[in-house]
Amino acid sequence: MVHGVSSLLISAAAGYWVLAQSSAQRDRVKKLGQWLGLAIIVVSVVGTACKLYYATTGKSMGSMLCPPGKSCPFTSKSGGAAQ
Repeated sequence: MVHGVSSLLISAAAGYWVLAQSSAQRDRVKKLGQWLGLAIIVVSVVGTACKLYYATTGKSMGSMLCPPGKSCPFTSKSGGAAQ
C-alpha cells in the first residue's frame, strides 16, 4: 500500500513540475502544460485519497456508488464484465 501511495505522490510532484515548466512557455504550449499538469495533480491526489480510504476502512470507493444487495461492477469478484 505504501508503494502505491508513494508512486501517486511522486506523480503529483511530476505534475507540479510540468505546471511549473509550462509557465516559461508561450501561448498554446503554456495552456496545454497548465491543463496537463493540473490534471496529473488532480488524478494523483484523488488516487491517493482512494488508497488511503481503502487502507483505513477496508472498503473500496466503488462500494459507495452501488446500493447494497445489487449487482455492482465495482465490487464484483468475477473479474469480467460479460458472463
